[in-house]
Amino acid sequence: MIDEFISKFTEQKLLHIVKIGRAYYHVLPELRKRMEKADSSLGREAQYAGVFLGEEKGKRFMPSIALLDTIGRATHRWVMIDDKAEWLFLCGRDVFAGSVMKANVKSGMVIVCNRRKEVLGYGRIAGDIEKKDKVYVRNLLDRGDFLRREMSRKKGRY
Repeated sequence: MIDEFISKFTEQKLLHIVKIGRAYYHVLPELRKRMEKADSSLGREAQYAGVFLGEEKGKRFMPSIALLDTIGRATHRWVMIDDKAEWLFLCGRDVFAGSVMKANVKSGMVIVCNRRKEVLGYGRIAGDIEKKDKVYVRNLLDRGDFLRREMSRKKGRY
């Protein structure tokens, strides 16, 4: 499932992927050897290891920001947005065509980055770049997602 997701952005393959349950991790070979040794001596498997890359949720793959950062360095499918749109995107909003500084694709999934080429998240192109006042990229995941989930989880606990 993770390979299918990565292939939407780049032809490069990510090495050293380990699947534990429904989650995928990037685990260096040295750590993997130690995990296997510990698994056999303890009689149970690891629950977590390495860098979290994402997980299967039903029939969909939900990537982590760490995976998007890795893909962002290798992809040619990106959209660069201005400073105002950067803030709105990090707040979970979609990107309007008028906020796009550069784009090298016209359809499908894209990595969304700021003017410094930092990965902000990813989305799906949903509009026409010529229609400046219409949504161009639908936000599917952004760096602010974790904070929004934590705030909603903690709401009412003060």
